[in-house]
Amino acid sequence: MPGLLPGLLIAVFVAASVSAIVHRGPWYDEFYSFYLVRPDAPLSVLVPAWLRDNHPPLFYAVAWLWTRFLGMFGLAGTVEASRTVNLAVLGVAVPLLWHIARTDAWFRRVVWYDCAALAATAPAIDRIDQLRSYFLSFALAAVILPLLARRLRDDHAGRNDNALLALLLLLGFSLHLVTTVILAGVVFACMVALVVGRRWRDAMVLAIIAALALLPFAVTMALQLATIEANTRVFWIPPGLNAARWAIETETLGALTANPVLGLLALGGTALILAEAARGDRRSRQALTLIATLGGGLALALGLLVAVHLHRPMLITRYLVAVDPVLALIVAVAAERLRQAMVLRLRQPMALRLCAAFDVAVLAGSVLAIGTNLAATIAQPSWDGTGRALAALVRTCPDTAIHPDLRWNAMPLTLPPRDNRDVMPFSYDFVAQRFGFVIAPGHRVSARCPTVFWTEHASEQHPTAQAVITGLRRSGYAIASGRMIRIGNGWILITRPYT
Repeated sequence: MPGLLPGLLIAVFVAASVSAIVHRGPWYDEFYSFYLVRPDAPLSVLVPAWLRDNHPPLFYAVAWLWTRFLGMFGLAGTVEASRTVNLAVLGVAVPLLWHIARTDAWFRRVVWYDCAALAATAPAIDRIDQLRSYFLSFALAAVILPLLARRLRDDHAGRNDNALLALLLLLGFSLHLVTTVILAGVVFACMVALVVGRRWRDAMVLAIIAALALLPFAVTMALQLATIEANTRVFWIPPGLNAARWAIETETLGALTANPVLGLLALGGTALILAEAARGDRRSRQALTLIATLGGGLALALGLLVAVHLHRPMLITRYLVAVDPVLALIVAVAAERLRQAMVLRLRQPMALRLCAAFDVAVLAGSVLAIGTNLAATIAQPSWDGTGRALAALVRTCPDTAIHPDLRWNAMPLTLPPRDNRDVMPFSYDFVAQRFGFVIAPGHRVSARCPTVFWTEHASEQHPTAQAVITGLRRSGYAIASGRMIRIGNGWILITRPYT
């Protein structure tokens, strides 16, 4: 692994992550997480709410502990501060990858390309800045996969990583249902590969580790499955095969093309692996076995997820975050094989110069991808858009009356879990406090300034201003006319009263 390049990559990635955490505005799902780990509620209230959700409660427990830790230093109380839990996750994942590379000569050769591929993927930046479980899924998969990969090699015997793998799988299985299926698919494929290779003992050890790691998930599902089944009878995720195909295609192609330089190296490496494996080359056959195992496990998991999706919709791109580390490792294995072949077949000075040029190009590709992903992440709609516009109106005319118009939030307010009924008004109140304005009481209409009606989290709805005004009049507001401004996934309606 090149000496300075990993340090430069990590520095760029951390800087971009901090920027994303600070500058991206919060959105509804983050308010949901923030509400479920709020410091003014006891665990006797929070834990039942965690179990009412559609995912295992592990992330909420981690986020709750992190907010308590921040509170010890007076740093809690904002979504941005709570998001830093993902920086803590990164701070654990990177040393774990370094530890695996230090104790495994094979992964030491692969880890540079693996990290470059991981950092370039869109979820790396677009999930690290969210107070949700997605980045933890991403990081756990990234660390688990090299531990599984080295078990497929003949020289794994005697390595003492069973406890570490069991712990990481326990966490990975208990985090998000889609992540559970993806990791389980890869683990199952590894067991099959070991059985095909007649490595019965290694297959049995991996099966025992996986079974033990699944026990907490099984307990959680015993508590939650009926609730999840009831929660998803009417659900917001688009149903059907096309929706599932689009989500999988988007995530897969995004991961494979995130760093074009690395992608081209991987294409060349794949061709070399296929050609050399056909001739019986041992290293290429091992690489091909690993690629086929990872790819086969991922295909098995995605097939199962599509089948479940056709019964109960569950596939969207952000749920598929564990796909990216699988594909990143496949790309890394293929790219490293090409690099190794150049070192062996070319004259030494020429080979080293060419490999160094490739590695610098890979770093440049990842840095460019990180920059692109950061810009796209920060530009995403958030509640800050309408909040900032409302604050500007109040500064211009301090008597402006602002009313959240929750009529257009009927879906989240009525969908289970029932905590949505509390989180939605909490979100409006939180953003009002964030931008320093006050929500007007009752049906107050300002005589001197505009009266503004505020709707967020309504991206699928596009009512006209007149339709909104008509409904408000029926609700008892004395409104003569109004002008609607669409901002992100919501809008503000600036109205004037009857005179």
